[in-house]
Amino acid sequence: MGLALHTTRQDGRVTVSARGSIDLHSSDDLRQRLEALVEAGHKEIVVDLTAVDFCDSSGLNVLVRAYKNARDHNASFSVTGAYGRVENVLHTTGLDRFLIGAPPEG
Repeated sequence: MGLALHTTRQDGRVTVSARGSIDLHSSDDLRQRLEALVEAGHKEIVVDLTAVDFCDSSGLNVLVRAYKNARDHNASFSVTGAYGRVENVLHTTGLDRFLIGAPPEG
């Protein structure tokens, strides 16, 4: 399964909802989308991983680079909705400590 990305904007927050697998073959699409959002000046970027069933090291690399790029541009970056294998890999690598944001309000 590939990766589908859907971007929504609400109340100053941009959310990229991902569906499928983030791997070597699909991670570049996510990287390009996140870089474009930061370059466009968005100050709060959230990646929703609720519908992501797999994330390999290339996907983790994209998320870490996006986090650093956002910080360099005085923006916030976080992921939400990780569960199962994806949540486990974030926890095992320690990336959950700075990538996983607070649950959305409401």
